[in-house]
Amino acid sequence: MQSFYLNYREHNIHCLRFGRGPKLLVALHGFGDRARLFAILEEALSEHYTVVAFDLPFHGQTIWKNRTFTKSDLLAIIQQIMDREGQKRLCLMGYSFGARLVQAMLPQLLKKLDKLYLLAPDGIQTKGMPMAVRTPMWVRHFLYHILKRPAWFLFLLKWGSRFNLVPPLILHFLTFNLTRPERFQRTFGCWFALDSFYLRRRRIKAIWRNSGLPVDIYFGTKDEMIRYKTVKKMVEGVPNVRIYRMNAGHRLIGEDLRERMRRTKTSG
Repeated sequence: MQSFYLNYREHNIHCLRFGRGPKLLVALHGFGDRARLFAILEEALSEHYTVVAFDLPFHGQTIWKNRTFTKSDLLAIIQQIMDREGQKRLCLMGYSFGARLVQAMLPQLLKKLDKLYLLAPDGIQTKGMPMAVRTPMWVRHFLYHILKRPAWFLFLLKWGSRFNLVPPLILHFLTFNLTRPERFQRTFGCWFALDSFYLRRRRIKAIWRNSGLPVDIYFGTKDEMIRYKTVKKMVEGVPNVRIYRMNAGHRLIGEDLRERMRRTKTSG
């Protein structure tokens, strides 16, 4: 496995490369994760793909100096990876938040794309995300400034949780992500970026159906974040989209997924 950096403007993007296959697969991890998350899938992917996974802005070893990032930024980084690998076409893999990002880039990448893998995909219907997407940008920036010292806010949330006014998942997420400067910046940097990576479900389904793009979706039956009924409804009448259900929660990347992919045809 090879580790390297790409220079993009004033930023340094950390990448991991593995595999010996003829096709390029670019992989995007989830919120709070890093590129190394995909290393466990090496045995399942290496025959067909050369995989390049990169740490998203505010994650892992990537050094990102702006307050947020946009779709144009990630498209430029992916193009750099393609140029470095000498490839004119690619396949994409996205896990959780990374799946939201890759789906939002479909209109721009479709003509170059051979296959799409979505693992526990955000971007279709994820608990808590509709509110995050609908929050006006001025409110997000206001909260960014007043929550740099979040103790008072977390106290209110804990008080609200006692009366079932605040879901435990939300309380845990905010307590974990607002109490350290790097996590705070990561949380708001990704929240600011959401508007740039928004694509309606009907648009996503239309792209799947009209393009004939092969799409493999892996979904954990114990996933408490993603609504399976919505995912299933989206794929109805789209024969090029396959769903693989697994006995797993939201964090389904592991040995079971690797073995499932080994048994399934994974070439694009």
